[in-house]
Amino acid sequence: MSSFTTPLKPLKFFLNFIFIVVIASVALNIIGILFIPIFPQSKILLDILGITFFRWEFPVIALIITSILLNLGFIFSLHVFKRIVSSLFESELFNRFQISSLNLLGQLIILLVILKSIHIMFSNIVYGKSEDLGIHIFSFDSKFMAICMGLFMIYLSYIFKKAKSLKEENDLTV
Repeated sequence: MSSFTTPLKPLKFFLNFIFIVVIASVALNIIGILFIPIFPQSKILLDILGITFFRWEFPVIALIITSILLNLGFIFSLHVFKRIVSSLFESELFNRFQISSLNLLGQLIILLVILKSIHIMFSNIVYGKSEDLGIHIFSFDSKFMAICMGLFMIYLSYIFKKAKSLKEENDLTV
């Protein structure tokens, strides 16, 4: 098993580093979002949102809350990914945890992409912007690519489920 632990250390370090950076940036983002009502005439509002004055209205509050929830959802999906990678290296392959976690990760990716697109459309309506949704078909940052990754994770969980049943059947015949 020592041959499998060699690539694990750099991968774990990289994933932990990314996780800490993402948590720090999301925490700063949430703090910034929560300070918007405190400084209603901030230049940051004009730069980020394109508005000159914060208003206590339901659509604005809904955008703030959904933005925070989307950020927390992203952190949770990254946490699930970290646990899957650790499980693939540290435990037996094709176990129930890996199958359910891959399925959950795929569903989270698809759900977060769809909710983020709805959030951007609603934000554009509230603030009167006419920007596109960032659908770039031929790039890795496209929403189509993210949905394909989510579907791939769900399919991978299906493959792991089949492999688990084949492995159990093989263990019974030996």
